[in-house]
Amino acid sequence: MTDDWVALHVFYASDANPILVEAVRPLVAELRQDGLIDGWFFIKYWMEGPHVRVRLHPADPARRDEVEARATTAIEAFLKRRPALYDTDVAGLGELYRKMYVAEYGEERYVEEYGDGEMPFRPNNSVIAFDYEREYDRYGGPVGMELAEWHFEHSSDLVVKLLATSNTHVRPVLLGLATQLSLLTAYTFLGDDQAVRRFFERYRGFWETSYQEPSDDYHSSFDKSYELTKSTLLERIDRIRSITGQTGEQALSGIELTWLSHCRELRDRVRAAAGRGELRFTDGRTVDDPEALAAVLLSSYIHMTNNRFGVAILDEIYLSYLIEKALDPAARLAEPA
Repeated sequence: MTDDWVALHVFYASDANPILVEAVRPLVAELRQDGLIDGWFFIKYWMEGPHVRVRLHPADPARRDEVEARATTAIEAFLKRRPALYDTDVAGLGELYRKMYVAEYGEERYVEEYGDGEMPFRPNNSVIAFDYEREYDRYGGPVGMELAEWHFEHSSDLVVKLLATSNTHVRPVLLGLATQLSLLTAYTFLGDDQAVRRFFERYRGFWETSYQEPSDDYHSSFDKSYELTKSTLLERIDRIRSITGQTGEQALSGIELTWLSHCRELRDRVRAAAGRGELRFTDGRTVDDPEALAAVLLSSYIHMTNNRFGVAILDEIYLSYLIEKALDPAARLAEPA
């Protein structure tokens, strides 16, 4: 738990993207221009009702209250101007939310937090200040957490720009962007087709197991989708493999150049910190093997960018399945010459 960040949870039972585009994005620009913050990021979350978590790091701790007040005022003005018109229908959601909480935090913590009852829901169209709990075990200790927060800012900047400028409300566009950024990240860290395939195989397995998603039931429909999208997906993978290598940078789009440059710097910083033994996970263990590091950190990096877009867990499973299938050597052998 840390109090050097301002952490606001914006409870909003509607599409959260307008909050980010119309309220948070201009707020961040103003706070940066005024020299009040030196870091920020956001995530979308479900606990105690659908909400956006906006985290702002004051450049001067003495002006923390000013940052919180300006942020709260800006977001409340948005909520007054454009409130979510309907509340979350909480009937029957208690068991689902309990299952989601236990999958992420465990049964013991649920009981500590809520007892044997159901999770309460926060008021719709409200802004509430919370403590920000850093996930040191997940990201590799204090050094890893600082790296993650630096990455989260770049991810948040890019995603909120894309939410403002592209048709992310159209499902194929949303999933296409998620696929593109996920592959760019994975290939930058891992480089090799089969290492990337193994990563997405583990990634899919984790979500299927953790959230008990019945995605086995969907695999036949995933296979049908793969046949329809195979040529496009294989072309995209070929392109990303090329541009994450040493060639092809002259053909980069603005999004690709921005994200690839960031991912390369992130990879280099992570590897350097791991090489110095600065990344410490549960029980103080260190990890420095590149593929093992990817298994630990890359999963969270990719998932949280997808979260910012609003990609559902089942969609992440679906995209991972398609990528995994496309990178199966048998898929290449089956391609016509």
